[in-house]
Amino acid sequence: MGTFRGRRSGLIISAAALALATPLVTHADAPPQRSAAGEAALPGIIPASRWGVIGRNTLGSPSAVLREGPYGRTEATAFAATQPPPYGSGSLGIIVGSGTEKIAWGNETLYADKPLSSIKKLKYWVFAGMDSLTGVSLPNITIEADPNVGSAEYTSLVYLPNASTGPSAPSEPRPNVWQQYDASADNSKWWATGSTGGAITCTQASPCSFRRLKEKLPQAVISLSLGISKGRDNAFVGAVDGLQVNHTVYDFEFNGVRTRSVR
Repeated sequence: MGTFRGRRSGLIISAAALALATPLVTHADAPPQRSAAGEAALPGIIPASRWGVIGRNTLGSPSAVLREGPYGRTEATAFAATQPPPYGSGSLGIIVGSGTEKIAWGNETLYADKPLSSIKKLKYWVFAGMDSLTGVSLPNITIEADPNVGSAEYTSLVYLPNASTGPSAPSEPRPNVWQQYDASADNSKWWATGSTGGAITCTQASPCSFRRLKEKLPQAVISLSLGISKGRDNAFVGAVDGLQVNHTVYDFEFNGVRTRSVR
């Protein structure tokens, strides 16, 4: 296991104030809170599972908070938003105010020390609440890892939804509608930060598929986190839901993170 590395911002995330209103907090080491209705007993809720903002990889004052909705418009001319989130009725809302900000939200416990090769399926849903996707980079999946290649002991493995094509990405990415991205499928585009990217020829300028990434990093181990990131590139308002890792879907709801089993 490599030495601890990561970006430390020392800044307070603006989502913190909003998160106080959330009945079940799934951030850091905060204990689960129970409502009078016994909310923690809801099926699939993961108490104290450490899903939350990854402060050392967050810059500026963006926010990531569990919320209700949003609902999408499957027809461009529709007045009413009727498409629900892919799972349940909630999602992880993300706001990044400018290209200098970055948000990282994920889990720093569940996948630590697991081989990268053990990840067979990796999918998620994205909602871009924007008038247009022109010039907009979507939230990505980021895995912090010890690559065990060369002298590097730390790298971030980053999925590029905008650069990916079918079946990894929708044939027509659209705003204000829920769309699924398969980061483990053919034509997925990934890159590794630091010297690792050059060593395995999977750089941001010349990304590779997830299958190729794992072939190039046969001994890589997930180290610090697996989660969702956005920035530093452009402003964004939207949401993410249904993060699938192998046969487990993490359903982001207003009152916590639920697990669902899939084949």
